[in-house]
Amino acid sequence: MAAGFAQLKVNPEMVEKLHKTGKDIPTPVQERAIPALLAGRDVIARAQTGVGKTLSFVIPLFDKVVPEKEYVQALILSPTRELAQQTAGEIRKLTGDTGIHTLLVSGGRDFEEEKRKISTKAQVLVGTPGRLLDHLRKGNTSLGGVVYLVLDEVDEMLRQGFGDDIETILSLLPQQHQSMMCSATLDEEVRKLGRKITTNPLLIDIAPKQATADTIQQICIKVNEDHKQEALATLIHRYNPYLMLVFCASKERAIALSDWLYGEGFNVDVLHGDMSQAKRRTVMENFRKAKLQILVASDIAARGLDVEGITQVVNYDIPHDADWYVHRIGRTGRAGNEGMAITFYTADETRWLQNLEQKLNITLERQNLAGETVRRTMKPVRPKKKHVPSRGKNAVGPNKRGTKYAEASRKQKNKKK
Repeated sequence: MAAGFAQLKVNPEMVEKLHKTGKDIPTPVQERAIPALLAGRDVIARAQTGVGKTLSFVIPLFDKVVPEKEYVQALILSPTRELAQQTAGEIRKLTGDTGIHTLLVSGGRDFEEEKRKISTKAQVLVGTPGRLLDHLRKGNTSLGGVVYLVLDEVDEMLRQGFGDDIETILSLLPQQHQSMMCSATLDEEVRKLGRKITTNPLLIDIAPKQATADTIQQICIKVNEDHKQEALATLIHRYNPYLMLVFCASKERAIALSDWLYGEGFNVDVLHGDMSQAKRRTVMENFRKAKLQILVASDIAARGLDVEGITQVVNYDIPHDADWYVHRIGRTGRAGNEGMAITFYTADETRWLQNLEQKLNITLERQNLAGETVRRTMKPVRPKKKHVPSRGKNAVGPNKRGTKYAEASRKQKNKKK
């Protein structure tokens, strides 16, 4: 099976390393991106998480970097610390005895320690835009030798307001370099950036319908906002999940829910953007090793969170964006395994649920907390009727006093005849 990557013109040593890590069959995005990148072409890939895009740019990296040159030659930018850390980990798994050194620079880590390691002449930098700029402004490193640039989850970087930081970083790169952009969406802001940093790129578009995998059972449960916590506890007792990931709309709601579940005796912790790097690392490590059963997270953790064995994803707060829904539920049902995605919604959020289904062209199974299928009661969205001004207070028909009075008037006239 190892011939799968060999057919993409990946060198035999790398094919063997991939085989040892259990990677034998390239995914669709890898099949298209790797040959193009190896050939020196720029690439823009629209793909959701969980489709193997990280390896699609990591594998060609080893053909671009020259170990004997002790300066930064490859730069990979990510929106979050977790995603940057995971990417650096994937590179190190395949490094072996190549002599290539990779350095992770991101917020929450010891800045002086990073500064010291940069001086050891790392050839690959992986990090978040803000922290990288801090090092560049202090003169700790230079990007003048970069030949290979990757912007991962670029739509999320732009959403978080890193646009100006990215522009500054791009201005410090040499004019001649190869670029790859990965994004879950290709809105106008992403396309504009793509036009700026790529030349005649190969556009890879993994269809959104593939984002909600067939291996994921998608259900929704109507709940009362005041009883959401108890509803979640009921689900946990019923499914007894191996690993459950619960998404909340904000850091504050994630903390409050995690505290409540902990008070109820559940094996739970929380992950959000304002935690220290050490704490985040500990929480993620505990979750990966199944020392935690339940992880409550804010949306910031959805991007790039890669943990094997998640059996259920719960949208405790319904996402109001289809892309966020796809990113959230993409944490389960991976690598051919079955998973379940459960979305809570209130009566006031019915329209949000309809919009979600329409945008993704899916129909979520309606269930109650007992796991029983319930009849779909939502009415289809119909265009609003044209408003006709009334002819008086409370007018409802030809007679301004209403049909009841109009009927009485007609009877009175008939008697007179």
